[in-house]
Amino acid sequence: MSTDPTLPDAFEDLSPDSVGVSVPGQATCPVCGGFGQPAVVAPSVSEGEAHPQRLRRPWVHGESWDAEPAEIIDELRRVLSSLERDLVGFRPLLIQSLYALLTRENLLIFSPAGTAKTFYAASVFSRIRGARVFDTQMSKGTLAEELFGSIDTGQLKRGRIVHNTRGTLVDADLAFIDEFFDANDMVLRALLGVFNERVFKKGSQLEHCPLHTGIAAANYLRATEVTEAVLDRFLFRAYITPDYSPLTLLGIDQAFARHYGRREVPDPDEQIPLQHIVFLADIVRGLIPDRRIEAPASVLFLKNMLLNRYRELIGQACEAAKKRTLYISPRTYAKARIVLNAAALLRGRDHVTSDDLSQLRYAVTTVGGWEEQAECFDKALNETLIRIRPADQDHIDQLVAARDLAEHVMARVKDGEAIPCTSFLQRVLRFFGLVSAGDVTFDHVRRFVDGVKPQDEQVKTLKLEVLRWIQDLARRVDRMDHEPLA
Repeated sequence: MSTDPTLPDAFEDLSPDSVGVSVPGQATCPVCGGFGQPAVVAPSVSEGEAHPQRLRRPWVHGESWDAEPAEIIDELRRVLSSLERDLVGFRPLLIQSLYALLTRENLLIFSPAGTAKTFYAASVFSRIRGARVFDTQMSKGTLAEELFGSIDTGQLKRGRIVHNTRGTLVDADLAFIDEFFDANDMVLRALLGVFNERVFKKGSQLEHCPLHTGIAAANYLRATEVTEAVLDRFLFRAYITPDYSPLTLLGIDQAFARHYGRREVPDPDEQIPLQHIVFLADIVRGLIPDRRIEAPASVLFLKNMLLNRYRELIGQACEAAKKRTLYISPRTYAKARIVLNAAALLRGRDHVTSDDLSQLRYAVTTVGGWEEQAECFDKALNETLIRIRPADQDHIDQLVAARDLAEHVMARVKDGEAIPCTSFLQRVLRFFGLVSAGDVTFDHVRRFVDGVKPQDEQVKTLKLEVLRWIQDLARRVDRMDHEPLA
């Protein structure tokens, strides 16, 4: 497996030597059964007590907040990288967890028994200060009430079925769910709303969930329509391979000798406040207007080409190995953008570049899993970057800008909206010798697109699609009085 030498600088000098994650299969602690893991518990909330005050996010409301992203990133790197001392061989998984926290997404870890999955989740969550953590272990008999709370008897007497969600998954900032696939399909289906939409909805009860990141662990995968839908809610997935090499075993011995399975609470300077992580995640997700991370159309085009090519290659590999075809949903295509945003933020940029594409390996491959996944990703990445040259990347940006300009022309004709002044608009005005934006017509945009001469076949296809789109907008204007939609 090749290593990306420009990996996210996620831990400053920390970049994975391989994409595999490996720990000894017999390294679990005889005292606590989880390699000395600290307890992960839900907060205690008394009956009738109001929900704890939610985390304040002053930056979302335009209030000043004295914090710089670069300083918080350094803090997060320091806190997570220090875990490597006790989590021997987990470096790629730590980087994947970093992305999960920055993107507010979920992580699934599966492996044989005794490979420190519980210890890993507990170690990561113990370094986040001020978070409500929900921890449970699934079984075939697990009921939805164990995740979402018991039925409120007072409400039941009034004829309403309402769950008391205090201290449950619905109320948690972080969640660890062990033996994930031991749960029945009904319970797994009930998790979908919380893990993906961050909403708990049952009957007339609707609650928004503050869940930032969930980690699930399993000793095996089972394939059903429900589990496939659940798996798609985990943007990040990892497999821990037991490693019995002499050096790794000695590293585990040294780590274990530091605590002998005793519960250890990190010092405050070894923790990072949840509020700081939420601030970074809000930047990554575009929730802070003055700190938006931009992505050129050409980079997003490369992202989609990369994922398409990866799907082709991994599909061929699965067919050759007679394995089940790997499914990559449109949801994953869309969410890949936030991974790119996180990669750019880690590198101190407010814009995404093609250098960030390599980090998509953490979202579309199972880290530490089937080697062919990593190999297919590397091949797809190299082919994509070689295929689309800088000149065609510029053509992509022009074509997408032309499409946007055509839509603005449509809005001007239909609703009288002014066309925004952009560098591309100025370019079109100069090209045709026009005086103002009001002079631009669909024909001008079409003629400009006609003059774009891409080399790659995929970019040529994009050009044809943009021309058809402009033509369709012009027809809609001509038939405006007969269109069902405005």
